[in-house]
Amino acid sequence: MNVTIRVKLTAMFALLFVVLAGVLVTTAYLFVAGTGAGPAQMAERQQALQDALAEQGIEVPSSPGPQDPAGQWGDEGVPPQGPQDDAVSRTLAAIDEAARAKVLEDLLTRSLLAFAISAVVAVGLAWWLAGRVLRPVDEIARAASTLSERTLDRRLPEGGPDDEFGRLRHAFNGMLARLESAFDSRQRFAADASHELRTPLAVLRASADNVLSSPRPSRQARELAAEVEAQVARADSLMTSLLTLARADDVIHTRERLDLADVAAEVVSAASPRATEAGVEIDLDIADAPMEGDPVLVERLLANLLDNALRYNVPQSGWVRCRVWSEGARACAEVSNSGPAVDADEIPVLFERFSRGHQRSEVAGHGLGLPIVARVAEVHAGTVEAVPGERGGLSIRVSFPLAEAR
Repeated sequence: MNVTIRVKLTAMFALLFVVLAGVLVTTAYLFVAGTGAGPAQMAERQQALQDALAEQGIEVPSSPGPQDPAGQWGDEGVPPQGPQDDAVSRTLAAIDEAARAKVLEDLLTRSLLAFAISAVVAVGLAWWLAGRVLRPVDEIARAASTLSERTLDRRLPEGGPDDEFGRLRHAFNGMLARLESAFDSRQRFAADASHELRTPLAVLRASADNVLSSPRPSRQARELAAEVEAQVARADSLMTSLLTLARADDVIHTRERLDLADVAAEVVSAASPRATEAGVEIDLDIADAPMEGDPVLVERLLANLLDNALRYNVPQSGWVRCRVWSEGARACAEVSNSGPAVDADEIPVLFERFSRGHQRSEVAGHGLGLPIVARVAEVHAGTVEAVPGERGGLSIRVSFPLAEAR
């Protein structure tokens, strides 16, 4: 059972009040019960009862007067009593004792009732007081729960007394400022790295193209240029994937309304020459599926799915199916392909960065395609489901929240 701090504080405050109230009730009862038990007090109460009975016209024999001519009074200063006086004294004592017991019983009943009512009121007041005390903590918790990469510029109000909660707000705002600075630094680094890395790769690719396009290159030079061009293409692909991950891991700068069907059509159109060259047939089935997101990341997601489906396929006889549709409140896309069978236990490994699985290690790749798919779907509040195909290959479905109708 998850017991909150507010419940604990309520229990502590209520317990303290109940203990103090119990001590007060017990002390009052014992004080009343212990008073008026001496002979002098008993004599006073008996005399009061005699006077009350006399006022009602009831004659009560009295004891001898204050004089003691016979000198027969006891050491206590109480006159000696005859048989009739003794019977009256016992009767008055019994009446007095019954009245006293009744008073104590009423006192106990009323005290317990007041104690119960006070306990209930104490719990309510303790719950309210605990809520007031913990209100600043609730504000910080709500702010932290709504925090994301796009809301690091928000700050908690720091007005109020300079107490423990005020210092906590100040520390929380300082942490947000440091996080915002760190994310901005990563963003600038990704942009700078993209520019600095693409420039030498472009130079190497141009040099290799010059060698390959020369009229009479030597065989060794042609092989070297071809190898350089292949490695440059691989490095460019790896760098593009890493920058895509960096863009997804950082702030999503662009939130635009787009149609998943249009993006899929563009990606399939760009991949058609490669599919034709590999002898793989692409089947496209799309319907309107509007969503809100970063067009660059969503395009990269579908491109990676299609690239994965073409890369791990059956040469000269394979197929790839790309479907886009809307279902309920979700915009869905699914890419499935023919190819070698994939174990269901191996599928989670495919979504780990730089991991291609045991059955796919022979195919060229850098192991970032599906991790990019998973990360892009995550930052768009989407989901990814991958299952082995019935006749081999893999079927991957992604879904995003459907954009609200305008």
